[in-house]
Amino acid sequence: MGTGFDWDVFARAALKLDPNLRIIAPDLPGHGESPPVSADSFETQIASLLKTEKLDEVTLIGYSLGGRLGLQCLLSDPQIFPVFVGISTTAGLDIPSEREMRKISDSELANQLREINSESTFREFLSQWWDLPVFQSSARNLDLKNSFFETRMKQIPRAMADSLEQWSTGVLPSLWDKFGSHKGRTLFLAGSEDDKYVQIANRLAATTPSAELNILNGAGHQILMEKPFEAAQCVVDFLDRSNP
Repeated sequence: MGTGFDWDVFARAALKLDPNLRIIAPDLPGHGESPPVSADSFETQIASLLKTEKLDEVTLIGYSLGGRLGLQCLLSDPQIFPVFVGISTTAGLDIPSEREMRKISDSELANQLREINSESTFREFLSQWWDLPVFQSSARNLDLKNSFFETRMKQIPRAMADSLEQWSTGVLPSLWDKFGSHKGRTLFLAGSEDDKYVQIANRLAATTPSAELNILNGAGHQILMEKPFEAAQCVVDFLDRSNP
């Protein structure tokens, strides 16, 4: 549901800590100003972006769905992505019954999005999205809620539906059996109040010996909104250790 702008506060904080960083925050396909999702793989689209930017090697950072898609890029070409940071993310679902349940629930959500025909019904959908249990945390407040609605109301519901169906955790393959072979540097961040993703982050960090784990106190799933400064500090410190 987000865009590259969700990284704005994080990016500004990171650049204050290290002015030598170059940060590119593209919208995912079907989000913001990016074209709709297509038959091209996400890895292919990211490779095209890097070619346009004339970059041969980057640190890849992804939040939630972006992190899950980022893992695909990481595993597709580790040399281009020697360092990876996953924020509130996962390597997918590796239990077939859970995959099928998630595929069905995401398809139902996609159908709801396609039926939206007015700003009021879209706002109602976003209200339900904001109230999902996975997003609850003590760090959320009215200002964050207003910012959430301001940015998400600019999205196109049908494009969101296409993204949801194509990139559902029930559709994307599990990467748990592949990630353990990755030898690059990785950092996983999760909010202390996001129990589900704390468990996932612990599992991800335990999968490969090169991984680091950081749990941000007082944060839930939406770390970029709730704790952007703390997240930026964690990532910049990690990059300093990764590139001595």
